[in-house]
Amino acid sequence: MIRTLLAVFAAALAASALPAAATEAFLVPRIAAQEVVHLDAPAGKSAVPTVTGSGLLRIGDVRALPKSQEIPGWTPAAGGYVTRFRVTSDDAVGLRVRLDLGVVPGAMSMRVQGSDLAKVESMDIDPTLGPESWTPWTEGNSQVIEIYSRVRPSEDAVRVGAVLHMVTTPLAKAGAASCTLSTACSSDDPTLDGLIDERRKSVAKIQFVRGGSGFLCSATLVDTPRRPQPYLLTANHCIDDQPAATSMTTIWFYESTACGNDNPSGTAVQVAGGAQLVYTSFNVDSTLMLLNRPAPEGTLLAPLNPALMTQGASIVSLSHPHGDTMRWGTGTVGPQLRDAERPYDMYSVNFNRGIIEPGSSGSGVFTANNGHLELRGILSQGDDNLSCAQPTLFTLYGRLEAFYPEISAYIGATSLVTDDAPNRPQDVTTTVSSTPLEVAGTVTLPDRRIDFAGDVDVYKFTIANTSVITASTTGGMDTVGVILDGNTHEVMANDDAQTSDTNTGITQLVGPGTYYFSVAAWNPGATGTYGVTLRADRVDSTNHTALWWNANESGWGININHQGNIVFATLFTYNPNGTPLWLVMSKGDRQADGSYAGTLYKTMGPVFNAQPWSPISLQAVGTMSLVFTGDAAAALTYTYNGATVTKAITKQSFRTLPTCSWSSFDRSFADNFQDLWWNQNESGWGVNVTHQEDVLFATLFTYNASGQPMWYVMSDGERTAPGQYSGALYSTTGPAFNATPWTAVGLTQVGSMSFNFTDGNTGTMTYTVNGVQVTKAIQRQVFSNPKTQCEQ
Repeated sequence: MIRTLLAVFAAALAASALPAAATEAFLVPRIAAQEVVHLDAPAGKSAVPTVTGSGLLRIGDVRALPKSQEIPGWTPAAGGYVTRFRVTSDDAVGLRVRLDLGVVPGAMSMRVQGSDLAKVESMDIDPTLGPESWTPWTEGNSQVIEIYSRVRPSEDAVRVGAVLHMVTTPLAKAGAASCTLSTACSSDDPTLDGLIDERRKSVAKIQFVRGGSGFLCSATLVDTPRRPQPYLLTANHCIDDQPAATSMTTIWFYESTACGNDNPSGTAVQVAGGAQLVYTSFNVDSTLMLLNRPAPEGTLLAPLNPALMTQGASIVSLSHPHGDTMRWGTGTVGPQLRDAERPYDMYSVNFNRGIIEPGSSGSGVFTANNGHLELRGILSQGDDNLSCAQPTLFTLYGRLEAFYPEISAYIGATSLVTDDAPNRPQDVTTTVSSTPLEVAGTVTLPDRRIDFAGDVDVYKFTIANTSVITASTTGGMDTVGVILDGNTHEVMANDDAQTSDTNTGITQLVGPGTYYFSVAAWNPGATGTYGVTLRADRVDSTNHTALWWNANESGWGININHQGNIVFATLFTYNPNGTPLWLVMSKGDRQADGSYAGTLYKTMGPVFNAQPWSPISLQAVGTMSLVFTGDAAAALTYTYNGATVTKAITKQSFRTLPTCSWSSFDRSFADNFQDLWWNQNESGWGVNVTHQEDVLFATLFTYNASGQPMWYVMSDGERTAPGQYSGALYSTTGPAFNATPWTAVGLTQVGSMSFNFTDGNTGTMTYTVNGVQVTKAIQRQVFSNPKTQCEQ
């Protein structure tokens, strides 16, 4: 008995003398693991991995506890104190557990075990790295957790806050496409095989938590002047904030047994403990992290080559498609392309062997140089149709050439220098205004400077109420901008705001909170001066610009144009004698109750083809009000010559409706033309364009030979070429504007109409009426700010 106790004591003493994260067994296995959390199987969640819109491979969901759960008390053992407990989530294939940290007396070691009783994963808990710590992953629906501390922690030092319920594990056989090539397969080129054999030791599969779910991506361990510090590169769309970096666990050497046998070789090594987010860039979809624990023995640092890749260069890809064992591919660099969201051009790559898939995100693209594969960029996305059937479709990589200058000071390649604005949101200490932006009005910051290659200037501001913010630059420097929220997540990014200059500009509806505006040079090596303008406008969250009608009363409608807190509404209907009539509320102001109201006018003017155009006459004939009861429903009330009409109206949909929002710019880059258009030299007529998919519905408001209001409609203008639309032009007759019930209208084709938009802000309209042709230069009509911008 004494001998047994001495043996137990000796084993415990030996374990306590080891580095905390190095012990591959439980420290005190005799302590029972009390179950502190047991969750029933989740309902309504996918039980298989899924792919998000950004291409991320989702492998599970976070199940946050309503209240963080206490863990068992601490038991004296091995020169310190130990607690052991169990967390269960029914039907999970694997688990990770979030531990919420209170006042912790210092670093603690942790060991966890799942259904594989032969394996115990370990890591350190360092309270200086943040208020939470995620356990390593283990297989099965239950995880036993042991925590050791040399000093007795308080009872609330560690609590269980959430469980990551996995529908697959990071080491599951995941089913990469058949045309992917295992690193166990030869390329039939001994030189290339040698290069791949070296570089595969730099590649990790990473598992992390983001936005309430668990995901898999790929990453590369890179060489820096601070070697051997373990810097890891992945994509911004994988990890873009510190909580995601904190949650990360890495899987190394996850490879196939042999070529043709894609079962895992069993050599994989997990290193948990997360990382510190060093620098992340939405613009080039790249993130640099520093691992909190060293990479495992046998890994190698991948050299970086920040030179610009040339079109036609041969590349090699190494990644974990669908989270499967490591795969390689080869291809060539194509022309630089830009995706729909990011303001920088990216490398396009066309594969000739192998492909990338979800799970490959964040992996590197490499070129051979000096006897090594050097990293040149980070995988952002591939064509949605990329597959074994279409393997040569493009893949986009963020350019290391653009990212490297931004990270060079953080990896020791250059020195940090004094700057006029911080380069990272976490380094910004003050806001640009002591009051919220909508209270301060427009804030102008002149004489700003991109001081050195890779300099990024970040400005912090606050919003007290839901508002449309506009952030832009001025001057001659070509800039790109990003608005980030208080958690440093991208809200919107843009390059040039309009064709007239190369200044960046963003208009975006945001809620109350803290935000950042990040400015960089479009050319990564450029320096120069610029100015910043920030403003906020209190407007509706919905822009109501659209063609509205009552579906039960075909033949009349109202075009609503919404800019700032003003609605310009053009009603097209019929006189008591059945002839066309249009009326206009040119300034419907927003009321305190959220409705819009103003004077209703009838106008008279020169015949539609008059040259030169002569002045119009304006007559107030009543009032109009609009009460919007949702994004697509409203109540219209108007009076005309003493008669009151009330109508329920909805947006007219003949194709998929566009989304209309706000812009403080000229919309010259827009490719949706929905708006009110006119010729500013010919006040009194206009054309409302409703644009849905590839069809235009155009309502022309003008005058007949006697000067009376006349309207014509092109109800089905089809796209014939980029920016060009044409269709038949009709006139209509119908019941009086206040008829009840509404009766059928008459339709007569009078000619044709066509539009040729030279950009999103200007164009030419040509139409014929009974053989008379009219051609007009047109542009969007501006009557308030921010203006309308619709996108399909």
